Amino acid sequence: MKEKTTIITISKGQQITIPAAYRHGLNLRVGSKVQLMRKHNRIILQPIEEDIDQLFKNAKKIKPKYHLTAKQMDDVVENEISR
Repeated sequence: MKEKTTIITISKGQQITIPAAYRHGLNLRVGSKVQLMRKHNRIILQPIEEDIDQLFKNAKKIKPKYHLTAKQMDDVVENEISR
């Protein structure tokens, strides 16, 4: 796939606007989530698939089998590693 390059300007409010051609081509709309990554001297925006959003929503509905604190979970992991 051929890379497209477009120059955009950071607004007074420290925001950028993703040009319509990019938004439409990547099916981005209001409320879409993108992952922001810094790789060396580049900023990369990567769309997050809707399936991931649904996965997070479903994960929030899962009831834990054991009610452990973060410290208790760390202790269990440490015990298993040291076996």
